[in-house]
Amino acid sequence: MEEALKFRKGDRIKIEGELYQVLGGIELVNRSDGARWTEYYVQNLQNGKERWLSVDEIYDEYAIYTSCDSKEFSEEELDAKGWKNADSGVEEVLSWFGNVDAEQGEKASYTEYEDNTGEYLMSVEHWDGETEYAKGYYLDKDEIEVSGDLQQIENPQFRVDYNNCQPRQPQTMQKRRGRKNKIIAVVVIAVLAWGIWAMTKSASKKEIRNYLEDSPFYSYETSITSDLNEEEKADVYSTSRSIEMAAKDIINAIDGETEDVQENTEDESVAILTEHEYCLVYESEEGKTMVQASSRAYVYQSTNDPYHARTTTSRHYHSFYYFRGYSRDASRYNNRASGYQNYDGTAPEYNYSDTYRSYSNTVRQGSTGTRTSSGGGIGFGK
Repeated sequence: MEEALKFRKGDRIKIEGELYQVLGGIELVNRSDGARWTEYYVQNLQNGKERWLSVDEIYDEYAIYTSCDSKEFSEEELDAKGWKNADSGVEEVLSWFGNVDAEQGEKASYTEYEDNTGEYLMSVEHWDGETEYAKGYYLDKDEIEVSGDLQQIENPQFRVDYNNCQPRQPQTMQKRRGRKNKIIAVVVIAVLAWGIWAMTKSASKKEIRNYLEDSPFYSYETSITSDLNEEEKADVYSTSRSIEMAAKDIINAIDGETEDVQENTEDESVAILTEHEYCLVYESEEGKTMVQASSRAYVYQSTNDPYHARTTTSRHYHSFYYFRGYSRDASRYNNRASGYQNYDGTAPEYNYSDTYRSYSNTVRQGSTGTRTSSGGGIGFGK
């Protein structure tokens, strides 16, 4: 039997001709029968939809799943329509990588249903205090391929050793004069180049506004000029994504580098405060998911409400900033007029178990070499 496909975080793969990127993965085992499989958390690069690609490592079988609401899932209805229990048991997390919400040793009971054609699937997983549902279908192995644009042209003079992720120069038999000095010079240049690259990268990758401008999943709508300083503006974008998906995507884009973040339980809007920026993900009066991002200087010097925001959203936007960011900015921008000098709003209740705060912390830890979380659940199917 052929070896099953395996992927790493960042790999771009084609599934049924559509381009996806691997965000993470979870290796699972059913110890009662020895079944072992990996579930890869993947995102469609055309439409942003997130799915789970399940790879059975023993039988070299493949399936793809999409999360679904419990309202779409009725075990009684499945039985009535002829769906059968194809597999069930207890799965255990052996290992994980990338942007997934999993811990080694976590367990869940699962049931896998097949329709009468043996092609379509429904899955239910009972984790500790949470039940997750998904629907999917089997794939042929040849419907999955590594994207061609990732294939590297092999240069015999410079190969990458993927075991230790370090460039490796093949040794030559010929001795050269001055080889040691050349190596030192190359190392010095490489270190300087890396330092410049790292500084440039760190200065740009954590800017929410830069990310929104470059991402294909957000459409620019307008900019709002501060009513107290016309040089400061807030940029507004719309997206087809849900509030949760957009907020977590933005947190991922900045490697979880938030000063504070919290959901408004009244309307599910999410306020994200970083060292230099303030971002709000919310639903507009028209029912669209919107993202407003600006410098903290804009917020400090403005009394404007977020663009087309509902009253509850505007209240959260102002109160969260005032009680979580204003005092620092008052010393930072003490020579500027502020729109919050006479603010008398109510402080938002601090939610220690806020989903987005926990998610941000996990992403930040992952960016320094531990783990990150997708918020997309553990995984689906077998």
